[in-house]
Amino acid sequence: MTDQTITLLPTVRINRVRFLEDDVFEGSIPRECYENARTEDFDFDREDAIEGAVRLIQREGLTFAATGNDWAANPDGTRITDYATGEREETTAHLIGFTMTEARAIIGQVG
Repeated sequence: MTDQTITLLPTVRINRVRFLEDDVFEGSIPRECYENARTEDFDFDREDAIEGAVRLIQREGLTFAATGNDWAANPDGTRITDYATGEREETTAHLIGFTMTEARAIIGQVG
């Protein structure tokens, strides 16, 4: 058996969780809403990783400042998707396979 190193492509994972305001209990979105989350992964070449991640996160309208631990839409990380039912969507972005230097550069550019 040999040691193998798996190198991940830099990836931004976008998660979208839909819920009704009435579903929120004490400020928390119920777990079952997360179980039905839509997830999209966007892979980047290492050379274009920072620029591509910044562009994607900004296109989604997300900011790091909204939550302090991942990117979300301002002000509370949600937006209304259906005014008739009050359905809301929480969209977040997560960095996977980026170096700490790359992640700091992305945070610095996105804010």
